[in-house]
Amino acid sequence: MSQSNSRRAPLFSTLFPILLVLIAFLSFIALGFWQLDRAAQVKELQKPYEEQPLIALSKVAKPNSNLDGASVNRIVEFSGSYVAQFDAPNQIDKKGVRGTWLVGLMEVDGGGYILVVRSGSNSDLPRGDIVVTGRLFHRQYEDLSDRSAGQLSRLDPSLLVGDYPGDYYDGFVLAKGELRDGISLEVPRVFLDPAAPTIPGYYWQHIAYVLIWWLMALVVVFLPIYSRFREREGRAKE
Repeated sequence: MSQSNSRRAPLFSTLFPILLVLIAFLSFIALGFWQLDRAAQVKELQKPYEEQPLIALSKVAKPNSNLDGASVNRIVEFSGSYVAQFDAPNQIDKKGVRGTWLVGLMEVDGGGYILVVRSGSNSDLPRGDIVVTGRLFHRQYEDLSDRSAGQLSRLDPSLLVGDYPGDYYDGFVLAKGELRDGISLEVPRVFLDPAAPTIPGYYWQHIAYVLIWWLMALVVVFLPIYSRFREREGRAKE
């Protein structure tokens, strides 16, 4: 029994360091490829924005799901009925003008609520079935004002869950147009540029990290080999 244990001990002491080196090597290689993918995404996002065709909201977003980066900035179309309207103070439009936006909460046909930025000035909430066309944006994460009755401190559907329980689409839609019974609702619209890329950093930074991670992978492999070489060299001198 003792002989069996004594045989296992040297085997374990030999294989365990090799296993650690292999895990570290593969981890650094994987991190390098991940950083390479990020660099490719940054390069793609830095290209001039090209407008994509109009698409149904249900094709690019689902209630109770985080908004995918590929869905942001898409021009979407959907229909439903408004259930409430709120002021959103201190919002900034395309020209840098700060103002209060009019935001409707729509119950979408097929299920789910979504925030719709309707106008930059006061307007009555339209009744009945409304068809909305507009650009899809990420939710806002920072408060731009204090929250009070009838006001939204930021464009974030999670603020309304307590008052209007149900399923919510992530983000908000900046309305370009609204139709009721085929007739366009003419209200002063808000204009925004397409959302900026959400991946932080520059292309060259991500490439630099790729080189660092892969260099670390080489170091992880080199150090044990170099250590063994020095041990053998020391024994030879003895």
